[in-house]
Amino acid sequence: MNFSKVCTILFGIILGLSFSAQAQSIPETGSFGIRANLTGQNSIEMPYMLNESLSLAPYIGFSTTQDQSTNVSIGIRPRYYASTSNALSTYFTGTLGFTNTSFSNTNNSVTDFNLGVGYGAEYFFSNQFSVSADANLNSRFGDSATNLSTGARVSATFYF
Repeated sequence: MNFSKVCTILFGIILGLSFSAQAQSIPETGSFGIRANLTGQNSIEMPYMLNESLSLAPYIGFSTTQDQSTNVSIGIRPRYYASTSNALSTYFTGTLGFTNTSFSNTNNSVTDFNLGVGYGAEYFFSNQFSVSADANLNSRFGDSATNLSTGARVSATFYF
């Protein structure tokens, strides 16, 4: 069974369990979570709810291409919840981090800084599970060429 099928099955189980929950609100202050991006990005986030309007999510990402390169990304993604209705909350988000890319064939590496802003919405099926989507404007600058790009993310979060 390949990785995408396993993720789809796990997502379906978590989603099904969350529909049976009664509460539909933002997780409590002090809650930790784990967030996985469902749109092919390779980072895992660990959001922490500072209060009902602000969360900080440190992230780490890793990818490798055999005999070519290895990428490691580390940073933080804050979210400021602009509206907090019962189940649907809109938010402003950002990205601050760096990426190190090592090239296997030359033993060289480059380090780039990542900076981004975005806007999105998160739907809380319960105070333990949510799905979110956001649109972002990102920039990358450092050792490699400066890059300005747009992006869209869809992610699922499980709070403890």
